Amino acid sequence: MAASPRGKGGGATLATCLDEARAGQARPVYLFDGDAFLSGRAARELAHALVPEAQRSLNLVELDAAASPAEVAAELSTFGLFGGGKVVLLSEPTFLTSKEDQGEAFRNALDKWKKGGQREAARRLLALAAKAGWSAEELAGDEAPGAGEWQRELSVELDAEGAEFVRAAARWAVERELKVARDDASALDALLQRGLPAGHVLVVGAGKVDGRLPLVKKLAAAGRRVTFQIEKVGTWQNERLDLGPVIESLLATLVLPGQAAKAVDRGAEELLAERVGDDARTLASELQKLVSFVGDRKVIRAADVGQVVVRVAEDKFFALGNAVEGRNLPETLAVLDRTLADGGSVHMVISLLASTVRRMIEERERARRVAGERRIADAREWERLVWPTVGEEERGEKKPYGFWMKYQAAQKFGRDELLRAQCRLAEADLFAKSGRDARAAVERLLLDLLGERDMRGVA
Repeated sequence: MAASPRGKGGGATLATCLDEARAGQARPVYLFDGDAFLSGRAARELAHALVPEAQRSLNLVELDAAASPAEVAAELSTFGLFGGGKVVLLSEPTFLTSKEDQGEAFRNALDKWKKGGQREAARRLLALAAKAGWSAEELAGDEAPGAGEWQRELSVELDAEGAEFVRAAARWAVERELKVARDDASALDALLQRGLPAGHVLVVGAGKVDGRLPLVKKLAAAGRRVTFQIEKVGTWQNERLDLGPVIESLLATLVLPGQAAKAVDRGAEELLAERVGDDARTLASELQKLVSFVGDRKVIRAADVGQVVVRVAEDKFFALGNAVEGRNLPETLAVLDRTLADGGSVHMVISLLASTVRRMIEERERARRVAGERRIADAREWERLVWPTVGEEERGEKKPYGFWMKYQAAQKFGRDELLRAQCRLAEADLFAKSGRDARAAVERLLLDLLGERDMRGVA
């Protein structure tokens, strides 16, 4: 990667880290996290900059996701056969995975198993299970943890396919006496505290990490932490992906020697964002196809993307509601079309729309009870007047700002418009349940609710 996507970590970027490596001034630890694909690529590039190709077989050690903190510490403390510097490259370590991302770690292990990588898949599974204190023998036994326990302990949704994978991989591990160490971080903690041996460097290419973990903080404090992610720009109502920096970085490595440098125009970037989304791994694959497709041409255009790239991105669950709240008719109809084309049901669409409209009605009426028909000017005034009326049970762990934003969205509509929309959604629901053309009913509703009109004086 020639350039680093926007990251965080005291201003450090991949370029900063590479410059240090080439100048012989490497830090003891480099923690790259965020998007697993981008951080993994960056970690490998830095490791290769630190260790010349002729020395990599002896001075570069690669550890997989199932490696424990103790195994990492042991490798970092062991000197190379012929001396000199040593780099330990650690990929997507399970012991740093955030709880919210453990479901993805489980799916990655399942994917490895399905592709024939039984050993790595089993190691990944056992490393994840160890976070809940489960052994291979427990997973393979008659009283193995059920779906509820997987959800509660590891935030993993265990379906029938996942349960079969757990049983098969656990039995495979038991038969081969495969063991994975527990997540005891004491050895690595101690090593970081006293310092790595001179010339030894730990490079971690992680996905999303749990920033609250003491070990994450200690790794960052021992060197540099850079977070790689595809940024979003725009307002909350009209947010879009900013693929530009990542595309530029990926294209720099995809163009072969002697080929003309490639660039992507604005239209192509927007279409890539729509079709690929924020999946950096898929984006890299599609860019590789586009580079081959355009040949000697320097600029990749929207028409090229249209011919080569198949849409794989799914709209977020809340995309339809956001478009409605923004009173954006074209975007709402586009999301509706994509949702149904991707296999979503019209019943689900009606439910989402009903929830969105009902929430706006609730926030409009909540404010109306304390402020009358006067529009509340800002968030501070809303929090002073309205927030005390929100019950403790409804508040939960939520912050006032989310409620305020729903109130703002509701102000784009008249009260009668929202009430009429709720009634028409009930009619659309009846259409759907009776086998009539519910999609047409939904589209007529959206045209009526989101169409341009004079809002002056609308209550």
